Amino acid sequence: MRALFRKLGQIGWSFPIILALSTLCIASIFVIISATYGNDALKDAPMKQVYYILAGFAVYFAIALVPYHWLVRISPILFGASVLMLIGVFIPGLRHKVFGAYSWLDIGPIRFEPAEFAKLAFILAMVWFLRVRETRMDKLSTVLMALGFTLIPFLLIKKQPALGSAGVFIPVFFVMVFAAGARLRHLALLVVMGVFGLGLYYWVSTKFAKTTEVAGVHSFQIDRIKSWVDPTLDKQGAAWQINQSQIAIGSGGVYGKVPLDWDTLKSIPGALAGKSDDVKSWMVDTQTGMGYLPKNTSYNDLIFSVVGELFGFRGGAVLIICEGTVLLWCLWVAAHARDKTGALLAVGVMAMLFAHIFVNIGMTIQVVPITGIPLPFVSYGGTFLIACLAAMGLVQSVWVHRKNFERI
Repeated sequence: MRALFRKLGQIGWSFPIILALSTLCIASIFVIISATYGNDALKDAPMKQVYYILAGFAVYFAIALVPYHWLVRISPILFGASVLMLIGVFIPGLRHKVFGAYSWLDIGPIRFEPAEFAKLAFILAMVWFLRVRETRMDKLSTVLMALGFTLIPFLLIKKQPALGSAGVFIPVFFVMVFAAGARLRHLALLVVMGVFGLGLYYWVSTKFAKTTEVAGVHSFQIDRIKSWVDPTLDKQGAAWQINQSQIAIGSGGVYGKVPLDWDTLKSIPGALAGKSDDVKSWMVDTQTGMGYLPKNTSYNDLIFSVVGELFGFRGGAVLIICEGTVLLWCLWVAAHARDKTGALLAVGVMAMLFAHIFVNIGMTIQVVPITGIPLPFVSYGGTFLIACLAAMGLVQSVWVHRKNFERI
């Protein structure tokens, strides 16, 4: 019992990260209320998000108390189980289709996205693999084996199709392999080979098929790339989301359309209870409220556009600072970990969260093409939120147990 209280005390020491996570989660409730207002199909979404937050923090604290070495030790089993779940989304009777992708599993009363948990299992298993091959990190064979290891979940998730979620595995692979001591020339060789391979694949697909379509790439993905390059090509079609997203963010100006004051905070409980009068005052004349920002994505993939409209540049900057605090804390833990296993684990989580943050915010301001990838701790969704808080629990475990292991 004394050891338990000691660990809880160490978790409490990391007050800045608890505060940053709590701020992001509370903000998510407010923004989801706005994004789902007037949508009867999603009227319960804000209250569900509250339950997801509570469950996520319970998982966060539970994992923080588990020695991360134990989790790394059983990571091959966890990774194997995650691969089986990814295969399960292709089995009729188990899979569930959402927005054209078989990304969900239905097991009894439970519905979840196995890809989100696969990311955590992959990070743990990658740490295990890199420690096993630690003395041979200067070999190209080690990097190629790690790449093959990465392609297993990548290809399964891409097949759903969920290219945005699958793409997260690539930067996580590069960052973790680099942190483990791989040679830069080997990583550069992979990048060159990848670019050349994609170019050759495109040429072969279009040359011999005598069509502009690329095998294995869906037409809507091509349309998204075209609309990213030139949003004026199809304003009422493929480019609708990117155009409306930028209009929403721009209309928020510096201070946004909703005052950041006590009255606004007091309206949240009433909004959760279904009292529409409490939210009408900050839902009038907004792109989100009038439905110009697509209702089926504004509460999830385009959540930053809602933040920008409601709270302006100021609110968007605060959100980015909070997300940045989470990333910097992961690096701080990695730098102070007692061994390389903990350092690699913290770096892997940081890379995963950074990929989500960069792509999600970037696609709303035309930095990257529109893709279905949520914003950590803010976007609506139980599986993703719990997975993100579980990932932070892993990092917290590295911090809690930093004095219990010798650096090796």
